[in-house]
Amino acid sequence: MSFSFRLAAARDRKRSKTVVKPAWNLLDELLMEIIPRLPAKSLMRFKCVSRLWHSLITSRYLTNRFLKYSSSSVQRSRMLMSFVDSDEPYKYALISSSHDPVPLISPFYPAPMYDLDQDLTMPRIGGCFDSALRGLLCVRLLRSVRICNLTTMQRVTLPIITSRIVPENNENIWSYFGHEPVHDEYKVLSTVWEVSEEEKVVRSEHQVLVLGHGASWRSTRSTIPPPPHCPYMHGISINGVLYYGAWVDKNRCVVMSFDMRYEEFTLIELPVETGIVWDARTMNLMNYKGKLAVFEYSSIMINGSIDLWFVQDAGKSGWSDKKSFVLPIFETRTLSMASRLLIQPTSHSSEICLKPEEINRHNPRCVIYDLERCKITRLISGMRIVDRFWGSTFMQTTFWDDIESIMYLET
Repeated sequence: MSFSFRLAAARDRKRSKTVVKPAWNLLDELLMEIIPRLPAKSLMRFKCVSRLWHSLITSRYLTNRFLKYSSSSVQRSRMLMSFVDSDEPYKYALISSSHDPVPLISPFYPAPMYDLDQDLTMPRIGGCFDSALRGLLCVRLLRSVRICNLTTMQRVTLPIITSRIVPENNENIWSYFGHEPVHDEYKVLSTVWEVSEEEKVVRSEHQVLVLGHGASWRSTRSTIPPPPHCPYMHGISINGVLYYGAWVDKNRCVVMSFDMRYEEFTLIELPVETGIVWDARTMNLMNYKGKLAVFEYSSIMINGSIDLWFVQDAGKSGWSDKKSFVLPIFETRTLSMASRLLIQPTSHSSEICLKPEEINRHNPRCVIYDLERCKITRLISGMRIVDRFWGSTFMQTTFWDDIESIMYLET
């Protein structure tokens, strides 16, 4: 796809007698190399230069080039966090860390510290964090789903989800946001389920919406319907495939995969390991060297260990042998002094985020730990923001690592 500046140049030539003929092709190529490297705020201002510049900057071609440079740029990566009041979900906040680390000199914490001091909260956004991907955020409030770009501060509200299943409460609805790289499409997968008195999932309905102008919900193209299940954790996207943990009944936990291109589901049984009882409170999924991995950390407070398995054959539920990692005991116990310790994945391969279940003024930080390098890579502090929201009965917090995006959201 090519965007030329010759139109603007031709107009300028009519106004001037001086015509410079050579190097226009070279100029176009240089501009297409320079523009994606500029800061997002500058590009948002440059949209006002002309219609040509607006078309160029909002094009999917330039958006993807910007994402390419953002993914490889340390300056454009950021740690984000959402606060949601459990009693009043409309009380919602989105915050981000500064790009530059806070100066910190301590033999106990040799890693750089980032302060969550950038308020990215958008008006009328309240709800539950569902997923984030390529600089875009998916937030759900009851049956309403919104996609937000925290860089451009633009958002779109998707059509209300309708279903033949009438859930007992709004907790029986979950959405995932993913990207299909072949056709460069962004899709939202929505699941509604029904649970029996015996806590068995008896029915589940799955719909897809392709983000864009005139978007609407439709049934998935899955040729083989997936077994009834309910999601219970945030998803992991790897090479166009979405993975998420799901319950089939109260005693059976599995991993579901959803191919974003073909919209096919695959059930992946969890590893069978002596002494391991899979519990959503002490397990999670992550990207480990480009493969889906599941880790279990019920022993983290005893000996600092995390056990990990990665998928070798998803179709046959084939997992690798268990791989164990030992984390710094001092750090894990410090983080969990006031509440239970939670471990979540980040968008970086082999990195995890350790955080207390309840963020408060005594426990305001989280730790980013690289399992492969066996070291703390970043410390994240949220003290200033916590003070502002202090007083809520309970605040659900979600950390994630993401990049900036200049993608224009069509409505």
